[in-house]
Amino acid sequence: MKDDLRLSYGEMGLVASSVFLGYLISVTTVGHFVLRYRPKKVIVASLFVIAAGMVVNANAASFWTAYFGSFLIGIGSGGAYIPSLGLLGQWFSRERKGMALGIAMAGAGIGIVFSGLAVPALVEIDPVSGWRYSWYILAAGVVLISLANWMTIRNDPSELGLKPIGETNDKSKPTTKKIGIGSAQNHVYKNKFIWLIGLNYLAWGFSYIIFSTFLVDYLMTDVGFDKQLAGTYFSIAGIVSIISGFLWGSISDRFGRMITLAVVFGIQCFMLLTISFTSSPSLLLASIILYSLTLWGVPTIMNASVSDFVDTLFVPIAMGFITLFFSIGQFISPMVTGFLIDMSGSYFPALLLSATVSMLGGFGCGRLYKLTNRGQNLPNNEGKATYQTVEQQD
Repeated sequence: MKDDLRLSYGEMGLVASSVFLGYLISVTTVGHFVLRYRPKKVIVASLFVIAAGMVVNANAASFWTAYFGSFLIGIGSGGAYIPSLGLLGQWFSRERKGMALGIAMAGAGIGIVFSGLAVPALVEIDPVSGWRYSWYILAAGVVLISLANWMTIRNDPSELGLKPIGETNDKSKPTTKKIGIGSAQNHVYKNKFIWLIGLNYLAWGFSYIIFSTFLVDYLMTDVGFDKQLAGTYFSIAGIVSIISGFLWGSISDRFGRMITLAVVFGIQCFMLLTISFTSSPSLLLASIILYSLTLWGVPTIMNASVSDFVDTLFVPIAMGFITLFFSIGQFISPMVTGFLIDMSGSYFPALLLSATVSMLGGFGCGRLYKLTNRGQNLPNNEGKATYQTVEQQD
């Protein structure tokens, strides 16, 4: 795509950043659309936006066309991601929510593996236009998924006369309580627990980037691996990470969100330290595998924990809010990492900083665990409001 459109590396970087920009805008606003239009409509509409952006990219003839198409993909991605995870709060009880979110996260990993295999194969078949065919095929896949969502998704189990999966009592049944849209300010934006979760999510957004983005380059430049071996290690990490969300989400259902998150942060901190201090191929592989086994456990548990502190109705808004913190950490990390590498000539200080930030995230989760165990101002979730009771305010 870069060569065909004659883009510079700087322009290609801007095209990639437009996805982030669209995603950031989307996750901070989509919760309010969910309140007005229900999750199903927002998810399906967002998937069509993604498909439209892919078609725009397939027909791109200039930098600005590619920028706009990628921006649409970012908008649609945030619009589909947050409501999809929030919808699980309607369908699963608190005791099953971590497992359900973990399975959903695995779907994203499988999609990455599929595109990572399919796109290079298409480009190899047709080096000139293969990238355009790739966009078309991905767009067609998204359209099929959106149609499947339209036919199968229900906003609430009560639409089918069912209770949330794993629900054993009537405490979480909807009530006729009326909540105005403006109440999100009190439920989410003034909720100290949501802010603390967001700050911990920022720590992870900062710390995981060096592993997910710079691992291959670190293995080649600092450790001395060739490109093929470094790529193999990264592929192993990607495959192993698919089960991480399900694994740690299920553990958090059993032992609690914050204590599980503290353990995950601790493992990641220790693995980053091990990676930074060793050059042994076997020890590096073991550390990478162990880190990968925890990788998507953090966003899984973060999003599951949100519903423990806000009413189900406001979960999409809260998820979008904490994702804003994550995005800030993700945005800052590459700049700081690059500066440290340029200053020192190696990845060692950047890895140490990443491990330190991960440790701070673990301490933050420990703090939240203590607060929740004391029962400080926890929300009363015995009565859940329904989407139908939301009053649109002029």
